[in-house]
Amino acid sequence: MSLSKKHQPVLLEETVNYLAVKKGHYYLDATFGRGGHSQAILEQGGLVIALDFDQEAIEVGQENFKEAIAHNKLTLVKENFKNLEAVINNLAKTQDINLAGILFDFGTSTEQLTSSKRGFSFNAQDNDILDMRMDQDLGVKAGDLLIVLSEKQLTQVLAEYGGERQARQIAKAVGKVKRDQPDSLHYSKTLMQIVERVKGGRLGKLHPATKTLQALRIAVNDELNNIELALPTAFELLQKSDAIDKRLLCIAFHEGEDRLVKRFFKKTADQNLAKLLTKKAITASEEELKNNPRARSAKLRALAI
Repeated sequence: MSLSKKHQPVLLEETVNYLAVKKGHYYLDATFGRGGHSQAILEQGGLVIALDFDQEAIEVGQENFKEAIAHNKLTLVKENFKNLEAVINNLAKTQDINLAGILFDFGTSTEQLTSSKRGFSFNAQDNDILDMRMDQDLGVKAGDLLIVLSEKQLTQVLAEYGGERQARQIAKAVGKVKRDQPDSLHYSKTLMQIVERVKGGRLGKLHPATKTLQALRIAVNDELNNIELALPTAFELLQKSDAIDKRLLCIAFHEGEDRLVKRFFKKTADQNLAKLLTKKAITASEEELKNNPRARSAKLRALAI
């Protein structure tokens, strides 16, 4: 089994340590991606149930983890993590599953970010569609949002989900293109050009459209609402489990994601239902940042149940 050379799971050592993986126990990797965290759990002797709603991630995982799947050490399911309870209940009909830990990594995989075909990439070609759907079965693409949202609504999306300070100016520029050439908004290159006109070129290592793409990705995939639905469900599943020393871990990359996690973890700890293992979010070491700059915004929080 070999992972993509591009793939570098963030905070891997810290994740394994806080999960406290026990041999023969089940762990739910609710955001499989390219399977880096799942692989680490398997190497510690854990059994993994992994979810991802990206069909490409599932297909790559089925190829890379053939042996683990064949030996029933890994169960890979195409599903949104907001539906994790239904997945576990369905599997429990034929397997004795007592979850010892659940992990969420809310980041986008390197393969998604660098694929021009998915609309996540800054290196857009003329005919690359501004898609940004994690689940290809979703109906609305990012380009569709640019066309249907009003300038006020788009400003709100860019500001709230992306923290974009020039949200109003970008939304206004999008509005002008929508009036003149609406069909061009279906293409990634059009959006890149709009943002570059408003903001200018790169500031340091960040592309000027970084926050805009982040905001659209979150909106298209309804990511924050999914997290709000999934956290209490995951917690309840672990509460019901007969395993001991159960752990719930979340890795967030966006302030909105981390705020939801922090608030939920604090609430459960204040009610004496769980114990906070991380009083402050764990961030990447200098050594990891050298090898994986994408980890710079990652924040890990852990809860013992």
